[in-house]
Amino acid sequence: MYGDDDQKKDDSKQNFDEILSILSDKQSREIIKVLSKTELTIQQISNLLNIPQSTAYRKTRKLEELEIVKKTKVVRTLEGLDESYYKNWTYEIVVTYRDGKLTYKLEHVKMEDKIVRLWQKFSE
Repeated sequence: MYGDDDQKKDDSKQNFDEILSILSDKQSREIIKVLSKTELTIQQISNLLNIPQSTAYRKTRKLEELEIVKKTKVVRTLEGLDESYYKNWTYEIVVTYRDGKLTYKLEHVKMEDKIVRLWQKFSE
């Protein structure tokens, strides 16, 4: 049985391994890149990047779990289905190697940046 500190270390290592896996995956990086520019649905990501919808869903879901992208809204279609829109939520991902240890830091988009972008959209 693990103590709380041991469990936190295990969770941190697992997240770190997943972050490295995401950053080394070309399709995941492309998803992050397109979601940095605009909100998109899984179908739109699939079409834009020419990847299967199941791949776009799986990779976007993992990015959401790691708090790299965020679901921004859910829209009900005329067919009665819900479409989720996603946006890149990360300003910077820093991976550091120091004293034999790899660490990472996620910096999320600041709320002020979101407000500025919102006002820019209104002014267009």
